Amino acid sequence: MPKPTLRAALIAGAAIAAILAGSIPLIAPRMSPAVAQDTQAPAPETQDPAAPAVTETKPDPNQVVARVNGADVTRQEVLDSAADLPEQIRSQIDLVFPQLLNRYIGLKLLGDKGRAEDLANDPEVKKLMGEYETQAIRQVYVTRYLNKQVTEEAIKARYDKKLKDNPPPEEVRAAHILVKTEDEAKAIIEQLKGGGDFAAIAKEKSEDKGSGANGGELGWFTKDVMVKEFADAAFAMKPDEFSQTPVKSQFGYHVIKLEERRTQPAPSLDSQREQIRAELSEENVQTLVQNLRKEANVEILGPDGKPVEEQKPAEGQQ
Repeated sequence: MPKPTLRAALIAGAAIAAILAGSIPLIAPRMSPAVAQDTQAPAPETQDPAAPAVTETKPDPNQVVARVNGADVTRQEVLDSAADLPEQIRSQIDLVFPQLLNRYIGLKLLGDKGRAEDLANDPEVKKLMGEYETQAIRQVYVTRYLNKQVTEEAIKARYDKKLKDNPPPEEVRAAHILVKTEDEAKAIIEQLKGGGDFAAIAKEKSEDKGSGANGGELGWFTKDVMVKEFADAAFAMKPDEFSQTPVKSQFGYHVIKLEERRTQPAPSLDSQREQIRAELSEENVQTLVQNLRKEANVEILGPDGKPVEEQKPAEGQQ
């Protein structure tokens, strides 16, 4: 295994400290899939390209890592028991494995003790098992349903529709020189007409020191991101033109040079695939539930136990 980075060690150290301090309970509260997915993993470390390549041998998940009262405990069982822990811990699993193993042993001892007291036949346990079973059935049903509905063809069709309905906007690359007065701007325009160097003048005279230091360069932008007066003037120009009259805005007077214009590159299907998959999944589940409710006999009762008229959800809502 490669030598852990300082950042990874610090994350793991915090996780270990939390486990040892008891802030990570043996029995974690249940989280819905939506909540669980909100947990973001830390950004992966960037490997030094000059560092020698290291071949990592992955541990065998079936390796027996402990025995509890004669029963084998495999590495995979320990990993599975960590599924309810934060991603920050699971992403550094090998660094915290000894602590997770001790945690699992505690879980196993608690479960074995409960079985020894015949809790498998306890009504409360059976009620919980029924709830878990319903949740598992629902999850498998929805997953299989979405596998049929949210296909690669459906994703591609939605992607094409998005591009058709929202074509990439035009954008321009421009530079500007910002001054306080109209007379200053007019003088600069005359200087440019006489062959003056736009970038050099911007560095010398522009009040916008950020772009001025770079010859007035503003980079690529769409019309909606600039103040109206500036955007209208810039998008009315042709490449290599500079404004013939000062452009006034709330910031002062601009002399604009248009360098290039193009249609903004469309986002690739790969970059949009997961977002579209999520959209289609949500839409399909909403439609499925709506159809099931139409076919079902659902009766809503008020606080007094009497039927009340059900409020129909708005179109497109569940």
